[in-house]
Formats: sequence, C-alpha cells, structure tokens
Amino acid sequence: MRGLLLAAGLAALACAQAAAEAGRTAAQMLQRPLSARAVGLGEAFTAVGGGVDSLGYNPAGTARLARPELGSLYNRGFADDSFGWLGYAHPLGRAVLSGGFMYYDAGTVALRFSDGREENRAAERDLAALLAAAVPLDFGLCAGASVKVFRSRLAEEAQASGYAADVGALWKSPLKGLDLGAALQNLGPDVKFEEEADPLPLTLRFGAAYTFDLSGLAWFKDGGFGFSRFLVSADAVKIRRTPDLLPAAGMEMGMDLGDGGSGSLRAGYMFSRSAAAFTVGAGLRQGRWSLDYGLGAMKQLTNEHHVSLGVRF
Repeated sequence: MRGLLLAAGLAALACAQAAAEAGRTAAQMLQRPLSARAVGLGEAFTAVGGGVDSLGYNPAGTARLARPELGSLYNRGFADDSFGWLGYAHPLGRAVLSGGFMYYDAGTVALRFSDGREENRAAERDLAALLAAAVPLDFGLCAGASVKVFRSRLAEEAQASGYAADVGALWKSPLKGLDLGAALQNLGPDVKFEEEADPLPLTLRFGAAYTFDLSGLAWFKDGGFGFSRFLVSADAVKIRRTPDLLPAAGMEMGMDLGDGGSGSLRAGYMFSRSAAAFTVGAGLRQGRWSLDYGLGAMKQLTNEHHVSLGVRF
C-alpha cells in the first residue's frame, strides 16, 4: 500500500512540477524564484545586486546592501499549488548576513485503493531554511555563500530531508554600469525517499547586467519619456540532467514618481524552456517599502503570478 500511495503522490507531482526542466532531480523547490522582480526579468538575475532578491540566484548579490532588508514572496501556481518565502538580510561590519524560510504546498491528490476506498492526501509538503553570508572584496568583487536544509513529504507517507549549498561571485567591472556574476547552486548529496535516490538540481549560472541613466538627456529632461533609468540583464543557465543551455534575458525601465517614490516596468524571456517563456512585471517603491509583481506566461498551461513585498529599515 505504501508503494501505491507514493506512486500516486509522484503522479500528482508530475503535474505540479510541469514547469521543471527535462531530467529527474530532487528538491525542485530549491529552483523556485524568491523574487517577483526577478520573475519579471525572466529570472536573468545572476549579476543583479538585489539584496534579499539575490538569494535565489547569487548569494554574493547581498554584499552591497547598505541597510537591513526584509523580503517576502507568494506564488499561486497553475495546479492549485502554492509557494512562499520570507527572508531577511542584515549588514554587519564588512559582511552581510541573511536568513530565510520557504515552503511549498502541492495541494491534494485523490487516491483510490484496490478495495474501493478513496482518500484525499496532501500531494507534497516541503519546508526549507536558508543561511547566507556575503562580503565585498577588493577590485569591485563580492563573494557569497549559502546553506539550505530542507524536508519533503510525499502523499503523507514518504519523507526525505537533505541539505544544499550555493556559492557565488559578483564583479563591478571597470565599464560603468556593467556587472558580471557567476553562481553554483544546490551542491549536496542525493535525496532518497525509499529505495531510489535522485540528485539535487545542481545549477551553474553566468550573468551580466548593465544599468544606465538617460535623465541627463534633453528629451528626458523635457518629459518626452517618463522612464529614464534602465537595466538590461542576461543569464546562461545549465541545470543537471538538462541537455540544453538555458539562456534568459530581461529589461527593466524605471521612473521617479515624486515624494521619494519610483515605479518600474519589466519584461523578460526564458529561452529553451518547456514551460515558462515570456515574463512581465511591475514594481513600486515608496520610501523604504517596495511592492513587486511578476507574471510568468506558460506555453502550455495557465499563467503563474508572483507577488513580493519588501521593506528596508
């Protein structure tokens, strides 16, 4: 009976994880975005120094944070599943220390047994905690690392736990506005539920981000175009057991809204993906508060909505 329950749970997860890339790996929750801003940029975020936003892509991205920051994300998926994240980063001397918690709920699955009984079970429940540290170094270089511990339970019957580590670097190049980043994510042992073990989704990321401000141009000064600050980013991603390199690109346009406020619009594209492709997003900043929204447009299923709320102290 246990094997039947686990098989049913895994079948449900096949639907819930349709957005995952080809190839079977464990702990798919570790690949989920932790920022609606990153979603809007097509998840091309390896070289973007985004504070708490960076923890899902490059732990070195928090090193430039000047003030403590609290960030959160909520995502409701196409299969009635949900994901949540709460993270905090705190500058402490030369280092920035971060921590956070995430959960994943895949909804319920209806099981029918050989004796005719039917029962609803939780398809999957995942929990994870993260600790990270980042430091600025010489010559515009930043380095960071994080450790994640997680637990996953399938069909209320099979359970597994494990740990993973990320390392990353971010470099402010001599060319003004150009940052380069690299990260290796999800280093750790295989995850075993019953007899068979699956590897973690080991991920290698390379990225570039270029920011520029055109507010000094006469046409922008005269109000010819409201948006004057721009960010262009691009990533190349390789995930274990995924045969193809997965490029992504994004663009953000920002404008001032007066009284310390600002707004932004974002768009991105995730190439060679089986599910999410075109993404869009928007953000509002007012004082120390921020609100971001990201929409992942799925090729075969419905859209995925991500909402982030953050505050800097």
